[in-house]
Amino acid sequence: MTLSTHTFLQRRHLLIYVACGGMLIFMPYVYMLGYALLVLASMVWYLERTRLRLTKLLGVRLTQVEDLLFVEDESQLKLHLEGSEELERLGLPVRVRLKASTGLTFPDHERLPTLLERLFERGAHQLDVTVKAAYRGPATIQECVLAVTLPFRLGTYLLEVQPSVQWTVLPSLVLHPPVGTKRLALGERPLFASPLRNPLQLLGSKPYEQEPVKEIDWYATAKLGRLQAKVFQKTTLDTFTFAVDLNGPSGYTLHHDFESLISQVAYVTTQLLKEECKVEMFLNRIEDSGQMVHIRLQEGERGMRLILLNLAEIDPSNRFISSEAFHRMVERKRLKQSHLVWFTERNLYD
Repeated sequence: MTLSTHTFLQRRHLLIYVACGGMLIFMPYVYMLGYALLVLASMVWYLERTRLRLTKLLGVRLTQVEDLLFVEDESQLKLHLEGSEELERLGLPVRVRLKASTGLTFPDHERLPTLLERLFERGAHQLDVTVKAAYRGPATIQECVLAVTLPFRLGTYLLEVQPSVQWTVLPSLVLHPPVGTKRLALGERPLFASPLRNPLQLLGSKPYEQEPVKEIDWYATAKLGRLQAKVFQKTTLDTFTFAVDLNGPSGYTLHHDFESLISQVAYVTTQLLKEECKVEMFLNRIEDSGQMVHIRLQEGERGMRLILLNLAEIDPSNRFISSEAFHRMVERKRLKQSHLVWFTERNLYD
């Protein structure tokens, strides 16, 4: 604990005040100055004694209600004040100052959302603070400082506490628009049917034979000049391989809107796992071990948690694999019997 006070009340002057005051009180005409110096020495001694006592007794313990949050989620942070009895005896007010990382904000403080100052009420041992997840990734309380204010503007005791709380902000589960038609190559078209909601797989077309209107293949009809109907085959597809390439059009640097791509992957993954499907995932991020991120076949809530945590750990400072090399590695290692789904910059609008 440190004491922020006036220069003449700092402890380095204590010996000077005692020595000079002890000599001057025995001298005529200047003995009053000696008494004044001794009074200052007494004040410095008392402030230092109080500082040492508060250093032993005062503290704050931070407790988080939950450690996993989605973007825009709110949670409670509890601050437990230690040594409040000593502060109540001295009659000194105490304030706490919190500074959060960029991934976390305090809704109660709109002007500076990452900073918060609160006063502990007299006799209060606990303070509840609301925190809000702002961005995907790890979020922490970077700074926690207790400030005990002395009366008559004599100074302030400052105690810096090392926070031990950390949250993991998971990507938002927001379904982004499908790929824009301007990004489609000639002859391609967006596929809006889901293999979960529509278990029929389109195989091709045949001449029209009184099928329902919704089964008419208008693309084949326009191409051949005569009415054609769709031919379906029932499928029980429930195993997927997701290949997530976060690179931009160049294939070597991150896409400018890779956060939207991560949210899209998170949304589709959670929906499939809720439908009791199995998902294998490849990320073109290089782990600390030097290997490509490969999440083996997962299912259920445990698999959903593992995949979301891996998506939350992605950071622009990571090392990434080029798109060309990533495509080769995925084709070599993926499960051959699963349905391969690519998540690339083509899935987003520019």
